[in-house]
Amino acid sequence: MPETFDKQTVLRHLGDLDRRDPRRRIFGAEVHQYRLNPPLPVAVIEAFEGRHGLSLPKDYRHFMTEIGDGGAGPYYGVLPFGKDDDDRPWEGDGLVGDPGKPFRHTSAWNLPDSFWGAEPDWPPETPVEEQDRLMEAWDQELEAHYWHPSIMDGAIPICHKGCALRQWLVGHGEQRGFVWDDLRVDQGGIAPVLNAAGEPMTFSDWYMGWLDASLGEVGETPCSTDAPSWRRTWRRLWGPGGFRGKG
Repeated sequence: MPETFDKQTVLRHLGDLDRRDPRRRIFGAEVHQYRLNPPLPVAVIEAFEGRHGLSLPKDYRHFMTEIGDGGAGPYYGVLPFGKDDDDRPWEGDGLVGDPGKPFRHTSAWNLPDSFWGAEPDWPPETPVEEQDRLMEAWDQELEAHYWHPSIMDGAIPICHKGCALRQWLVGHGEQRGFVWDDLRVDQGGIAPVLNAAGEPMTFSDWYMGWLDASLGEVGETPCSTDAPSWRRTWRRLWGPGGFRGKG
């Protein structure tokens, strides 16, 4: 996969998808409509990098400032820079940690079974007041150990998959440049997004893999000439249901 993007190739293939998928069968297309937002002024990226003392991955930086500040892409699309779903700023919202600190993970992470075994499970006769107390205490444990923003230090959200599932791009640390899945809402922890060969995916891998797979689903020749490869990538990233993926 390329280290960056050819703007005309991206726009041409999005146009192909727009024409060939009028019913918006590809998952998420009914939201992003195969449209990109206007590119982001590079000064916005530079200000962010200056505040946090980092340099965002080249392919992501190029995409946002030269092609589009979010829009058409995997699942519900690429998030605009600095925004979570519903157009909410993610800095200071309790979800994103400190982008200037190194991302601490190098392999899939989750809390141990012993933690999840402590989740409250009360008998039917338990008073409502006691149920509320137990759940409040459990929520505090989750906030401290599972949802604490520091867990995602060094990464920024780039995609909302639906049902509070997200994908992140690591901007600082050993995993810089790679995309990670955030499955915590389903108690699945976090894990690197891998291609069909089991290798971590960069932002450009991730985006062009989606374009290739989507073009294949609507009957267009994909960007890659390796058809079995894009089909495997599709199944790995979006499941055997293809565009009928999880909502």
